[in-house]
Amino acid sequence: MKKLLIIEDDPQWAAVLERYALEAGCTARTVVAAGQAMAMIDEWRPDGLILDMLLAGETGMALLNELQSHEDLARLPVVVCSNVALDLDQLRPFGVRAVLDKARMTPDDVRAALSVLGEEAE
Repeated sequence: MKKLLIIEDDPQWAAVLERYALEAGCTARTVVAAGQAMAMIDEWRPDGLILDMLLAGETGMALLNELQSHEDLARLPVVVCSNVALDLDQLRPFGVRAVLDKARMTPDDVRAALSVLGEEAE
């Protein structure tokens, strides 16, 4: 079973993402801040991340930069889920495999993004 860490500070979105992760056969944990994410990554060693870019305090981009500074975490697959319009091609160097637009995403979009994480973690 794949382990998925969700970094999302909105409890409703976190619950939605966690539900999809569970439906996809993943074990999921949720944290609300980038600092908490690093501690959970070190402790739990997830196979992939779902990351909100607009977090209270440090941004998702700060976390992506932090991951890249660690050789063992630089290849950790990430799905970005945000209200901000983002270009996947610009985020690929940071380990981002898919971008979900919260305003437009469908259940099928989330499932497809999670399948990309599953492929990466194998």
